[in-house]
Amino acid sequence: MKISKIYANKSEFKPIIFNDGFNVIFGDVENEINQNTGKVQEHNIGKTSLIHLIDFLLLKQVSKKNLFGKYSNKFYDWIFFIEIKLNDGKFVTIRRGISPNTKISFKEHYSANLDFKTEDNWDYENLLLNAKDKMKNPKHIFQNEYLKYDVIPEIEFRSLLPYLLRTQNDYGEVFLLSESYSHKTRKPLLFKLLGFDDNLLRKKYDIDNEIKDEEKVIKKLVKEGNPEDIYKIKAAIEAKEQEKQEVALKLNDFDFLQKEKSINFELVNNIEVDVSQRNKKAYALDYNINSIQKSLDSEAESSVNVKDIKNLFEEVNIYFAENIAKEYSDVINFSNQITKERRKYLKNELKELIEEKEINDAKLNELNLQRSSMLSLLQEKDTFSKYKTYQEDLIKIENEIFFYQKQLDGANTIENYQASLDELKGQIKKASLDIKKEIDKDNKNYQEIRNLFQSIYKTTFEYTALLIIEPNSNGNINIATSILNKTHDLTGKGDGHTSTKVLCASFILAILLHYSSKSFYRFAYHDGIMESWGDNHKRKFINLVRTHCNESNIQYIISMIKSDKPTNFEFEKGEIVRTLSKDDYLFGFEF
Repeated sequence: MKISKIYANKSEFKPIIFNDGFNVIFGDVENEINQNTGKVQEHNIGKTSLIHLIDFLLLKQVSKKNLFGKYSNKFYDWIFFIEIKLNDGKFVTIRRGISPNTKISFKEHYSANLDFKTEDNWDYENLLLNAKDKMKNPKHIFQNEYLKYDVIPEIEFRSLLPYLLRTQNDYGEVFLLSESYSHKTRKPLLFKLLGFDDNLLRKKYDIDNEIKDEEKVIKKLVKEGNPEDIYKIKAAIEAKEQEKQEVALKLNDFDFLQKEKSINFELVNNIEVDVSQRNKKAYALDYNINSIQKSLDSEAESSVNVKDIKNLFEEVNIYFAENIAKEYSDVINFSNQITKERRKYLKNELKELIEEKEINDAKLNELNLQRSSMLSLLQEKDTFSKYKTYQEDLIKIENEIFFYQKQLDGANTIENYQASLDELKGQIKKASLDIKKEIDKDNKNYQEIRNLFQSIYKTTFEYTALLIIEPNSNGNINIATSILNKTHDLTGKGDGHTSTKVLCASFILAILLHYSSKSFYRFAYHDGIMESWGDNHKRKFINLVRTHCNESNIQYIISMIKSDKPTNFEFEKGEIVRTLSKDDYLFGFEF
């Protein structure tokens, strides 16, 4: 896949026709220093915006902070087109407008540099960007019908784009981008690209997540019963069961001296049974009401404020990116929505339980009054007072047994989860060992990519760069780089901004070159990649890229302003595919 042409329905946007090899988006401006900050001022002529446009045309989701989300009013009736050269030699043009930005059209063709601004006959027209039906989803269609990659085809085609499309702000890390994917998404992708079995890593991450989930459940259950107290609780239950039998025996053997009192006793006994049942119900209701109130209090205390987190980051001088705040805010909003619904449900349930408790308590009071009234009518009050004591003791013991049983249930559940957790930790050890064995085996793909990476860096920057895959302390992997100096000692030269840029370019070029004979990406666009480089390094890099593009059929696009061009250096004919300036902005206007 290469970029062949980009154009729009507006004459203000001049069509850009790319060549198959080395391309330059040239900014005919000089560096200007901001007098207040001392830093180089942004030129805003459009060379970085072109990366955002390519990303947009390659089906990126538009957010409010994205270029076309933020300035959608300026592009209201704009429609953009990108012509892609496919690996089988055919072409496909993608049409996407700004309003709405969710409708995508495709048209396959056999010639380059065509114009479909007035085309009515599209192969697929106005597909919804996030259509649930795969056969109508433009990402699925683009990947499976047009791209037809045979390198990790199971991975969504946009996964590697953040490495291919780098703006000036994306060179801080070689492998970790500002548009950050999680470790679980990013590392298996890179592991697979370097020739290793990514399923081993994915399995390890899945087990990690299971462990986290079970640890959360255990933490919650500990409040109801500690597994270390199981045998104590069982002993307590046995003791209380014995007490219950003794009291029940006394009640069964209770003998009334006067037969006529048996009728009254029967009436009292029926009430006592009813009181006992009501007491048990009252206990259960109190228990449930208390549990719900604790849950509501706990959720109220756990609220998180993005602003507070952001302030905390500022206090410790750690950068808290706006897109991270947005994504984190979205997660918090989603969590708060779920919590709100859960709280609503719990409050309704709590209300019902309280109402039920009030009814039960009223009935219990009524029964107690009846019992007291009947007992007062019986002779030998001491006898029935003793009976009443036994009855109350029995109810108390049954309530205690009920309480201990709840604790035992919780402790047994924790014990089961703990056993499952121990089993998962055993699986973690095996998964980590399997990952280490996979790394130790090395592989041909990794060797070739590593050699290309070292060659590109050394040709450009003279030192030897190491591409390293190693197990980390968590049993996962680290992907890193290091630099050897001329005496083969590890140095810190890879830590500088210029060196990191060379490392970024070396890595993605090594990937493109290694897979150039496969159906895969064959292009990259790196904005301002050579800013801050020395002239000699720039010359070496450009000449190296030219050679690789020609020999391996890959496309490499850079942006460069006039003041960054090496002294006494001229680009070859056709390499500059678009010149931008203060009089010729990418979109025809400044914003």
